[in-house]
Amino acid sequence: MRRFLAGLLLLPALFVSAPVSTSTAQTTTKIMPLGSSTTAGSIPGAYRTDLYWMLTSEGHPVDFVGSVTDSTPVNLPDRDHEGHGGWVIDQLTAIAADRMTTYQPDVVLLHAGANDVLQNLNLATAPARLEKLIRTMLAVRPDLAVYVATVGPMTDAATNARAAAFNNQIPFVVAKLAREGAMVRFVDTRSALPPSDLMADGIHLTHSGNSKLAAQWYAALEGAPITRFEAETAAFTGKAHSATTQVASSNGKAGWIDDLSSSATVTVNAPYAGTFRVFVRSGNGSGTTCTHTLSVNGGTGRVVEYPSYGWENWTQQALDVPLNAGANTFKFTYRTCFAEIDDLDVTVPGTNWPA
Repeated sequence: MRRFLAGLLLLPALFVSAPVSTSTAQTTTKIMPLGSSTTAGSIPGAYRTDLYWMLTSEGHPVDFVGSVTDSTPVNLPDRDHEGHGGWVIDQLTAIAADRMTTYQPDVVLLHAGANDVLQNLNLATAPARLEKLIRTMLAVRPDLAVYVATVGPMTDAATNARAAAFNNQIPFVVAKLAREGAMVRFVDTRSALPPSDLMADGIHLTHSGNSKLAAQWYAALEGAPITRFEAETAAFTGKAHSATTQVASSNGKAGWIDDLSSSATVTVNAPYAGTFRVFVRSGNGSGTTCTHTLSVNGGTGRVVEYPSYGWENWTQQALDVPLNAGANTFKFTYRTCFAEIDDLDVTVPGTNWPA
């Protein structure tokens, strides 16, 4: 059985069994992921799996809504969405009023225009059609928060150029609506996705790409920057080591922390001394909750717990951690059974929800 640890965790014992609390209000936020195949998923759950865990593990009760309910993946408890592979902007507009009325979302994560770009479908009017789509939703839900993403990178040079040209217009559409008082936000997801995060078709996102896209949606919702540290960068002792896999961020993870002589230490740089929020992307196929002991900067060891959803079925767990300015070390050692870690995302606690 493969046992990996990729990334680094830093959960003090008091954060083990409960999510980080971000506010006293616990009203459930209804989020509609809306778009085409990037929303529906080039892998089961698409970006929605990571985003669900990031939000819920830090204490945001969320409910994904939409007319589509997937049967997988096992590590995504809420599988509702409004993703339709191959759809263009006008097709999304045609259902927008009905979906707003039926599901009453508070937030829409909009990823539209990729198929218009792929089909070279009257792109001169694409920004106006995108505006019409957003206005159609706002007509039903005036207080709706709409986060509008860029079209991702594409391998074909001509198609990629069309995508870039369309993306350049999105901030102007968003700014126009925002000046009118609408809560519409621009989300530059493209810059976080290198060509290596594309599948062989040169269009759809790999597992790594979907995970990075989730982090960008999270950063937009929280209004806070986020930086990823890959687990395969750890320094290892004993049996622990890194491994290559296509089912992980940047295709790498670390593991085999199988006994007390084995450990993984990752160095994370912080821009200043203060409290940071850290998400640990972990997987566990042991069939029961497993644990490591974590020491941060050589401090007292703390217990880190990993839920069991199966190997490489990742979840995100949040905790708030005091860090020093500059380099910080996170050392993980064996405690009970086995787990794998993919990456570590570092951000700061948001002040508004949604931002």
